[in-house]
Amino acid sequence: MIGPIRTPRELELACGFLVRIFPSLEDGWRGPGFFRERLAGQSPMMVAAKRDQEIGGVALGHVDGDGLGTVDHLAVAAAVRGEGLGRALLSALESGARSLNVRRLTLGSLAGAVDFYERCGYQGRLLLQFASPARRDDVAPLFADFALLRTQWQDVPQLWVQTPVVDKALTDRLRDQDGVHAQWVMDKDLAGGPS
Repeated sequence: MIGPIRTPRELELACGFLVRIFPSLEDGWRGPGFFRERLAGQSPMMVAAKRDQEIGGVALGHVDGDGLGTVDHLAVAAAVRGEGLGRALLSALESGARSLNVRRLTLGSLAGAVDFYERCGYQGRLLLQFASPARRDDVAPLFADFALLRTQWQDVPQLWVQTPVVDKALTDRLRDQDGVHAQWVMDKDLAGGPS
């Protein structure tokens, strides 16, 4: 059964589930406190699936404002993967987002999940972030056949590669580039109705 996370205790259990699935979250994760602050007004974008009182999956998102929202985390227990639970959790989060007047959702995807998000109606853009020794101006020519958007997040230079479709081979262009982090950022327009 999928339903919104409504209490701090339910949120604590959901965050514990996420850390078990993604142990690297523990290092500097803003998770529990970040979502606790938003729980009262944004619980429709925080959902969990329970089976026999055990959490089988969690999807956490938040409202950014101006009709925008973010899917922060989506995870399904290994024992129930392939049964459609991930899609159902994402659909429940999207429905909750619509109820909060979110018109567009964005998420950062692990490379192995890009196909899943595409099947769920998300479109991808390639985001490159740079740390020394990498330099944005040295890497940009590798993607000269695409429209590029240069941005900055905090002190991190970014380059958005505007691709018409997800092409995982694009990251092969970065093979010898130390200090470049590549990630697919997926977007979905929710104005079209239920997914």
